[in-house]
Amino acid sequence: MLLVLAGMVVVIGVMRAFPDTEIGRALNRWLVEAPARGLNRLRRGRIAFYALLAMAGVGLVVLFEADGMRLFGLMLPDTLAWFALFDVGVFVDALLIAGAIAATNGLRAIRAQAIAVPRLVRTMARRGAARARRVPRSSSPPTEGPSDGDGRPWGVQTMPYRAFSIA
Repeated sequence: MLLVLAGMVVVIGVMRAFPDTEIGRALNRWLVEAPARGLNRLRRGRIAFYALLAMAGVGLVVLFEADGMRLFGLMLPDTLAWFALFDVGVFVDALLIAGAIAATNGLRAIRAQAIAVPRLVRTMARRGAARARRVPRSSSPPTEGPSDGDGRPWGVQTMPYRAFSIA
């Protein structure tokens, strides 16, 4: 590992110390300009895909620790090959557009509910006010009904209840 680090330091040192030589220009072309051109070609869809891929990797590592790292390590090359083979950036862009449309429709539904709630409150308030204006009926004295010790106290109860309450 230390050897790789030392090699990187030597390459960067040669690139910085001798920028006008053939080796310095070649290293600059391979290690600076080529990656910069690749980064310029990145679009939103690819960035979103790579971000989701990174989140999936972090999620696997958090959930499954060492096994998650192994699983992500086995999954990553195939996923990147699939992405490179079928320019999935187009599909990711389509998914982002579909999400934006769904969000717009969702905002319309929320706006419609926000308009409907005050109407519902006004309607309920009007109904409550109409009920408050009604004159309550006067309660009439009870007609003949069973009182303590008068009449049949068990007349309205079903047979199983009578058997239970007597026992």
